[in-house]
Amino acid sequence: MSVSMTEYKPSQNLVPYVEFFWDGQFNINQESLLSQKVVPNGYIELIIHTSELHCHLSKHGLWSSSPDYTIIGLFTSPYEVRFRDKVNVFGIRFKPEAIYNLFGIPASEFYQQYEDMELVLGTDFQLFCSKLREAKTIENKIEHAETYLIQSLQRQKKPLTYVNHAAEIIRNTHGFIQVEELYHKVFISLRQLQRQFKIKVGISPKMYMRISRLNAVQQLLEEKGLLNYTHIAFICGYADQAHFIRDFKSIIGERPGLFTTNSAEYIVNANTAVNMESDDEFRTAE
Repeated sequence: MSVSMTEYKPSQNLVPYVEFFWDGQFNINQESLLSQKVVPNGYIELIIHTSELHCHLSKHGLWSSSPDYTIIGLFTSPYEVRFRDKVNVFGIRFKPEAIYNLFGIPASEFYQQYEDMELVLGTDFQLFCSKLREAKTIENKIEHAETYLIQSLQRQKKPLTYVNHAAEIIRNTHGFIQVEELYHKVFISLRQLQRQFKIKVGISPKMYMRISRLNAVQQLLEEKGLLNYTHIAFICGYADQAHFIRDFKSIIGERPGLFTTNSAEYIVNANTAVNMESDDEFRTAE
């Protein structure tokens, strides 16, 4: 085990914007060079390093130490991260469409890349992160984070829209919904939904459905240890096993069997906050 993450739900006021806060340790065994691929999960992560030891990320083909405060955008394929020591972080997992509500910046600005969030948001954000790093307990860290985010919402004054609603529906149904049904549910034209979704989220609604569905697959693999791909295909709403395997490989880059065999090479941040107690919960979402 090279990764440890503990998740903490946000207060009710932040539920439309934040999936959860988390406390993480990477490269726990302190290998001299550990390279892993992060599997797409449909969210945006803010990584606040709580020590001087950072991971290494690639940008434009060049590897460098990640910024103190790194925002990692929405990815639709695995990206590589390298560790040369044990790395401790405090993280905030954002719903991608909510980045615009919180900071006035669409998630498309961070699509398939990472940025130094201090350069994006400036002095107030840097002061917030400094105070958070000084906090002694995880409860204090979360309290600082919630105060900052609520103040940011109050400054931005950007209300929730049909894009927020559409993205939430996709996540709640684990991607088991047709685009035509989606735009009827949010009472907007298909063309307008697709255009605004691409701007606010960074990808099309259909692609977000695929990511959400594969996120559900990752939860099944992680929580239930299912290895029967016909059963997984049925539970997760794929037409058949071949469709499931093809979709899995097109995003992850590996067939599910090989991925499972080489699981130590991947960081899977599937959204375990979602309750998936029974197979029936999946099927009734269609």
